[in-house]
This record gives sequence, structure tokens and C-alpha cells, in this order.
Amino acid sequence: MKIFALYIKIKLTKKPEWFEEFLEKYFEPVDLHITLIQPRYVDEKQTDDLELKVSELIKKANVVGTERKLFFDNLVTDRGSDGKYILMLNSGESHFLNNFQKELRLVLKDYNFYVDNSSKEYEINFNPHITIAIDLDELAKEEAEKYFITDHGFEGVIGVIGELVLVMVKDQSIEERTNPNNKKIFIL
Repeated sequence: MKIFALYIKIKLTKKPEWFEEFLEKYFEPVDLHITLIQPRYVDEKQTDDLELKVSELIKKANVVGTERKLFFDNLVTDRGSDGKYILMLNSGESHFLNNFQKELRLVLKDYNFYVDNSSKEYEINFNPHITIAIDLDELAKEEAEKYFITDHGFEGVIGVIGELVLVMVKDQSIEERTNPNNKKIFIL
């Protein structure tokens, strides 16, 4: 068995001066992204079929070539089942992302064994966001949230939708998730 997920890389085109430092302090070394399909299990014999379905959807949906900007300005704090906090920046409404995510879910409906059932809810109630901080205790959460008050001049960040990335790994370790050999890139 392997684990797969699908996300869209986000390239920030406007951000506060302190934003990179913030990410280094509170986040892990992964691409900023919007997860469209949460981690699910797939039999290794089905991986080629899964890639083909994604590729065919991209062609059918005619998503290649159009630049899509997103504005992330709404800070949301969530608490995981482990008691640690996660900070996310929500984007405004994106018809493209919402529709594309629904189409992906439909095409991949046969791969429905989620690694974590709570992540299934994120996928069903899809709200485009970028995760910017993880595994925070109460003190670190309060410290991180201070960056987003108006005294720091936070007016949001602007991102451009990049490639669609299909990650297929043996486990969810950072080494597996960041290994380029475990990623299939689709140009949008």
C-alpha cells in the first residue's frame, strides 16, 4: 500500500517582509500549497491508473495555461486531536479551485480509504487555504498570532496557482513527502 495526496503549489507574489522568517520558525520545509485531495491509501498496482485519471481530468477540464491569483488574508487557528495548534490563511472564494477539487474527488471516488478520517472532513468541506504553522503549543500559538495583528502591517498575501502535485509515499515522514522521486508534477 502507498499513500497519495494531491495539492496545488502556491507561489507567493506579495507578502510581508517578515513572512519567510515566520515560515522558517513555525512551519516545516515543504512547498506552500493547497491540498485538494487529502491523504488516502492506494494499492501499488493502482498507481498508474490513478495518475492516468488525474492526467485525463486535467486535459478534459482544460485547466492548462490560465493564471489564477488568490488572496489569503483570513487567519484561522485550528486545534488538532493531539492538542497542538495549526495556523492557516484562508483564501477568498475561488470558483476554479472549488470546481476542480470537486471534479478530482469525483474522478478519484474509488480511492476512498483515508489515512485519517478527520482529514476527510477538510476535503468534503473544502475551503482553500495555505497552512503556515503546525504543531504549536499554546505559547507558540499566541506568539505566532501576534504577527497577524495590524501593528505588523499584515494585509494578506497574494499567491499564484502553480503546478498540481501528486505525492505518492510509503509513509508520511517529511523525508518521503519531500523526496522528488515521490512526486508527479502536472502543469496547469
